[in-house]
Amino acid sequence: FMKAIISCYNITLAVSLTCCLFSCSSGGDKSGVKTKPVTSADKTALTGATIKNDIDLEATGVKIKEVYLLDANRELLAENVTGVGEKIYVVIKTDTGWAKENGKSFIGASERISTKSGNVIVDAEDIFKDYEASGISAVDAGVISLSAVITQADTGVENFVVQFRIWDKKGKGEVKGKYKFRIRK
Repeated sequence: FMKAIISCYNITLAVSLTCCLFSCSSGGDKSGVKTKPVTSADKTALTGATIKNDIDLEATGVKIKEVYLLDANRELLAENVTGVGEKIYVVIKTDTGWAKENGKSFIGASERISTKSGNVIVDAEDIFKDYEASGISAVDAGVISLSAVITQADTGVENFVVQFRIWDKKGKGEVKGKYKFRIRK
């Protein structure tokens, strides 16, 4: 059996992220990251979004701007690869969608991490539960970062799947997605 310990706390609102962490240009993304711009022909809630790192994403009632992965140094990942003990972050930037009350948004977030074969390692049901009564700044809710780290893994297990969901506790907005990553050998 796989004995892995994953901590997915240290979930942070990535207010400190700045434009220098990623780059986009009209000549195409030169970083080597697989980028999937969502065009108007897609006619979904993701129209106009930029989704990187082969992240599968669905959104309802929320306008997504960009979604991508960062490494432990908060740099854009060219490949979905990390080391044992190194955090990997999914960053979700929204334009609009979360309900606001007195400048606050009330969102929930869950994260499930499993092996490629389906063994669930972590199942965090509501990461933002501590903010249920107070909410978070509506501005901060526009950039959400969820982290995962594999602190130890048995030999032979190196591929993981992270499923995440962010939802509005006072509105109808919801973002669901998943991405795969592997542990560097």
